[in-house]
Amino acid sequence: MEKDKFKLKEEYSQLKAKLPNFEKLNDEFEISRNESDYKKEFLLRDIRRKMNDKIIFFCRIIEGLLFPVQANIINMHESKYFDDDIKKKILESYRQLMIFERESLRLDIIPNSEKDAKYINNVYNELLKYKKEMKNVVDIMQESWRKEEKIVPDNYFG
Repeated sequence: MEKDKFKLKEEYSQLKAKLPNFEKLNDEFEISRNESDYKKEFLLRDIRRKMNDKIIFFCRIIEGLLFPVQANIINMHESKYFDDDIKKKILESYRQLMIFERESLRLDIIPNSEKDAKYINNVYNELLKYKKEMKNVVDIMQESWRKEEKIVPDNYFG
């Protein structure tokens, strides 16, 4: 007998916790991608982890701008186009995103379904603010490449 296929949207709608609208959450975090990876008994945990992937993605972009390394010419180039005021604002966003990321890590260490649901709601609601800011960051990054500037990579390889 063939095992019943897991239906994420149906299982999500049966959760007891008050959560964001499935379609909106899916649109923001692509939670239905790799649907077969989810397990009914760990659904909230799996969704939280999927959401945390996007948080980590945003953090890595910001890290490259705030803490560029000489070995990465892309980050070195783009970070020059962010003044100190913008960097301070980005750093504050980075701090909050890292709080979310570390909360998810804590929930991996000490699982708690109620806290998973709270995390899902908090991140969903807060991310809308950060998306607008991240769009502005990406606009500056992209615009930096439109500037006529000679890019000369350092030929020293270690």
